[in-house]
Amino acid sequence: MEKKNISELLKNFDFVVPEIQREYVWGDNKNKQVLVQFLRDLNEKIELGETNIGFLYSYQSGQEHYLIDGQQRYTTILLLLYYLSIVDSEETYVEYMALQKLDSVRPSFSYRVRTHTDSFLTNLLKSKTTDPQMIEDQTWFKRDYRKDTTIKSMIGALEVFKEWVPKLQNLTYKGVINNVCFWYFDVAQTSQGEELYITMNSRGEKLTDSEQIKPRLLNKMGDVMEKEKYGKKWDDWEEFFYNRSLRGDRSVNSIDAAMNNMIRITLELISKREHDNINPVEDAEVITLADIECYMNAIKHLISLSNGKYKEEVERLYGDAESDGQFYVLKSLLTELLKGQTDEHEYERVYQTIINQVRRNKIKSHIDFLNYLDCYKNSDIGFYSFIIDTQNEYASKVFTGHELDKVKLCYYAHDKKVENSIWKEQESKFWNGNIKELIKWATIDDTFSYPEFIRVTNIFHELFSSNANNGWTTDKVRQALITRRMPHYPDNEKFGYTSNEWKEIISKNSDDFLAFINCFHEKEKEEVLDEMRWNYPETPENLWAEFVQRDYLLKYCNTKHLYWNDKYGWLLVQNSWAKPISVKNMNLYHELLDIYGKNDNWTIEIWPSWESCVYFQNKLTSIYLDIRCIRTDDNSYIYNLLVSQRGKDQINMDEIDHFKQSLFAFVSKDQENKWDWNEDSRCYQLDLLYRDALLSVINSLMD
Repeated sequence: MEKKNISELLKNFDFVVPEIQREYVWGDNKNKQVLVQFLRDLNEKIELGETNIGFLYSYQSGQEHYLIDGQQRYTTILLLLYYLSIVDSEETYVEYMALQKLDSVRPSFSYRVRTHTDSFLTNLLKSKTTDPQMIEDQTWFKRDYRKDTTIKSMIGALEVFKEWVPKLQNLTYKGVINNVCFWYFDVAQTSQGEELYITMNSRGEKLTDSEQIKPRLLNKMGDVMEKEKYGKKWDDWEEFFYNRSLRGDRSVNSIDAAMNNMIRITLELISKREHDNINPVEDAEVITLADIECYMNAIKHLISLSNGKYKEEVERLYGDAESDGQFYVLKSLLTELLKGQTDEHEYERVYQTIINQVRRNKIKSHIDFLNYLDCYKNSDIGFYSFIIDTQNEYASKVFTGHELDKVKLCYYAHDKKVENSIWKEQESKFWNGNIKELIKWATIDDTFSYPEFIRVTNIFHELFSSNANNGWTTDKVRQALITRRMPHYPDNEKFGYTSNEWKEIISKNSDDFLAFINCFHEKEKEEVLDEMRWNYPETPENLWAEFVQRDYLLKYCNTKHLYWNDKYGWLLVQNSWAKPISVKNMNLYHELLDIYGKNDNWTIEIWPSWESCVYFQNKLTSIYLDIRCIRTDDNSYIYNLLVSQRGKDQINMDEIDHFKQSLFAFVSKDQENKWDWNEDSRCYQLDLLYRDALLSVINSLMD
């Protein structure tokens, strides 16, 4: 390995781009952003000094060196130098042409075995033409040039230079030819033991794992033509991951992640060992370029299956997927491909089964999973059969419990409708893969019934939906469920909001929940829900009756949580735990709102907090009356009244003179409590035992 700048490479090597190498593409329309970014990076790094832009691989044949890798960057640099030499001066252009040795038997850089490309490049460099619009007007420009991909890309590159070079001040002829370097490798001389870890790639960063293992894999190949062939294939693999139709809006850097992950998958499936990282020295002895080719071909084929359904699994290779970081689903599908499977439904079985394992985090041993895939690949039976019939030790470790039960159910049903329905349900956001209760509800006399499965799931979907405004269902359903007097509902002071809360409630009341679902068998949903509520009177044995009879209560409990407070009783938890509302105060608020809500001089509101209250406030004087229901030691309630003035330390008696007699001279006929001044809260306070006394105070206030 030698580090050489561009001047040294032009002086000491005669590079030929062989026929087997892919076309130059950095100047075509879909790659122009790559070229622009390359120029920007080059501009920034030249300012710092020497700039290394990666590897140049070749092998020597006679006096010439045939490029295996690096031709996109090298061709770009030589075209850029051509453009910069003309911009700089006539003297600089002459100097550059001397380095190119165009009239020599062996030019410094040529496409000698590609006649059209080679003649175009020679004529272009001699023409001193840099304007893309003028190139096709040259007398030497042939009609056939228009069909050549490399020629079109070279013209496109000049177009990019014309736009961007004036904006990038460090891109000068001297700066590029002297400061830009490659690590040069002759693959015929490179030993497997050479350490590449500290070398730099085109972005000035540590080499990626794939860049480190590539020369070692090439070096293992004794045949020069094979090296050429796989040098081109490697470019094709990178081009596959570069393609916008797969890459989308991901950055160019994501291609490195995709290549690394693709090699990792190949290593893991062949070695049956985990590879969190690639060890280039050791792993180059484990796999070959032919192995990588095998899996890359499978990846390309996978995208074409089932109208592109599995494309998302391939996209995970870019490393930005939120789940399945071990590529369990992709590895399983690739194994099915290498097994020679032609039945697309079999791929769907693999996909749906493994993705649900991932969804539920049920694959506990990566090593067991890799061994299972290896055993399955080498078997001659189908996916379900291998799991159920072979008693394979690794299959029995990977598929257990509910997941194994579903595989058996699908296998013995021999009906794609059953499979499709089960897959559909386990994909639902509510169940998130675990449909154990649905299967239990659809089992009659220990036998799964598909019609019953469809019936209960349809009813369930009517009652529970992610589109519900109040967390998977409506308050009507919650109220109706209260009337069923299930022992675990509400559960832990929850009326159910998230799917996990509901699944916990359902699992604790499975039989009762099925009975609830069966109530809807021959009746409309709304009719059943209303009947349940109407037939549930507010009696002492109906502990939660107020949540059935008073529609407004659950509406004030946005998260469907309650909290018991020894001082205030049940508190309804709204959007924030910081602002709960006492059930007693909420009931009082609605009662008082019905009586006094139309008063022109006073407003009535609820104050949400841990000490929530109902309050009246005078619109003109800002006098207010707070009312709180407070529990006593004997489990009864008193009405605690506070009266004061907003923004005042003490009530202005002159402002409330016409309230004075009713408020401060009031003494209940049933008690001797009187208004007292509370220094801490800067207000007058009164405790009342009876509702009639409370209404008398309020009536006096309103008069």
